[in-house]
Amino acid sequence: MGEKQMAIIEVSNLTKRYGSVQALDGVTLSVEEGRVFGFLGPNGAGKTTLIRILTGLISATSGTFRINGQVDDGSKGSFGYLAQQPSYYSWMTGRELLDLSGSLYGMEKNEKGRRIREMLHLCGIEEAADRRIGGYSGGMRQRLGIAQAILHSPKVVFLDEPVSALDPVGRKEVLSLIAILRERTTIFMSSHILDDVQRTCDEVAIINKGSIRIQEKTKTLLRLHAQPIVHMEFESKTAAHQCLIQIMEMGLHATVSDFTVSISSETYAQESSRILNLIGNGGWKLEKLEHQEATLEDVFMHHIQEAGDDLS
Repeated sequence: MGEKQMAIIEVSNLTKRYGSVQALDGVTLSVEEGRVFGFLGPNGAGKTTLIRILTGLISATSGTFRINGQVDDGSKGSFGYLAQQPSYYSWMTGRELLDLSGSLYGMEKNEKGRRIREMLHLCGIEEAADRRIGGYSGGMRQRLGIAQAILHSPKVVFLDEPVSALDPVGRKEVLSLIAILRERTTIFMSSHILDDVQRTCDEVAIINKGSIRIQEKTKTLLRLHAQPIVHMEFESKTAAHQCLIQIMEMGLHATVSDFTVSISSETYAQESSRILNLIGNGGWKLEKLEHQEATLEDVFMHHIQEAGDDLS
């Protein structure tokens, strides 16, 4: 096992109330330096509220946190931030925005110029640097926002739903950029797009209704809390439902959706002969047999539903 890194983000028992609404309820978590950390939850779970507290935009009702060892001081030097829906002056160019941001960060002129050139190249907007931001695509605007967030070489970058509003091309571009940035800084990324988090993040925490349900390394979560699945697709819904009934009468757990019966790979491996005989004896035509690896969605749904939570 590799040496455990120091925690660069430490959150202890944070709460936030808006009148009678408990937005955060005793949130405690830690993030190791050099990680891409995925902060997962359905809409309204408390993801953005926590990020706004950690970036000094709003105050917690109670609790404490540290970023790079600094306690709740709202210092902007140690972190960068990209909001879920960043707003820009449409008449400014990308280069002008970064120049203004560098000045607000208090960067020295020569260092600011060097970092602007470096960030424009790294984030793939070098050719568009002197065009007005109003003409940028969604993906370009997000990459510009990331360039702005990391311009001053922060220890931590907070990205709030960085790809939720992008088309597939824009999502791929931004996720590729995040993968590159993992060599430069610690990334705290909120999202409700589970596949993106699974492919990008080293570690995840799942929040719902203001409380952390679980925090763990992504690979460990998948190994301990998710199961590979076998999907059996039939020619008709009737065949699928009849097959499900017979499988459950065998004392096995399975589910059905339209034409497809799903069962854990472990159960199928142990009972495949009986299941296939059952299908043959029933005269049900099996169109496709497919193995699906464990996914973060399985873990997410388990921990949300385990607590009896409503995803709406």
